[in-house]
Amino acid sequence: MSKALVFTLAIVALAACAEMGKKGVEVQGHLAACPATKTSIGDVPSCGKVWKLASGEAELEKDGELEVEVYGLVLNDPSTGDANGTPDGVDGVAAVVVCGGKVAAQTNVVPLSKEGNAKIDTKVSVPSGCANPVIVLRERYEGKIGGWLAATGR
Repeated sequence: MSKALVFTLAIVALAACAEMGKKGVEVQGHLAACPATKTSIGDVPSCGKVWKLASGEAELEKDGELEVEVYGLVLNDPSTGDANGTPDGVDGVAAVVVCGGKVAAQTNVVPLSKEGNAKIDTKVSVPSGCANPVIVLRERYEGKIGGWLAATGR
């Protein structure tokens, strides 16, 4: 390889590293399902029933880029009868960033499949002073945004 090509590749690599450093990750983690213990997350109320989650990940970049994916987010509550193992009327979810116990940003609602799968990929505006943000997935049930169904570490 010529010295000029090596030098060019080194500059490109350094620029990419510098850009990654600017962006950085604010929150990245696995999501845990709501246990229906009447535990709110800041000003977001708890779910009403026990939920389970096959898998879920959330990532919030410092520039506000937010990605959330859930698979198998369904009821895990025998009291729901035939609805157990389904989203039972929850037809969508919205992601929320909670800062200091307050909702700082909320996405538009995206559909939740009958299998409990959803993906959110959007940009939100989060205050620069947001310490220890928590990403929360809220339900849409009967057209209204309600309690949380899954969240990153609280």
